[in-house]
Amino acid sequence: MKKFLFSLVLSISLLSCGTAYNSALKQIQLGMTQTDVVSLMGDNYNVVEYRNDRNQTIQYRDRYKNNWYFEFYDGRLYKWYKTTDE
Repeated sequence: MKKFLFSLVLSISLLSCGTAYNSALKQIQLGMTQTDVVSLMGDNYNVVEYRNDRNQTIQYRDRYKNNWYFEFYDGRLYKWYKTTDE
């Protein structure tokens, strides 16, 4: 019984790690500020292109080797997309 409960708790916690970005991504909308996106996705991102404080691209990487890119123009999200490492 203890092994079953341990397995159940472990499975749930592993699944919740994978769905954290999924639930946040469902709330992302064009026009959001970078602060809005970071509040949903977390602060574990890389700035991959920096033009100035209001125009930049940030990247999140999930445990499934997906790279999520969020491009901001004039302080607002105007494009976001995913690439996958092969």
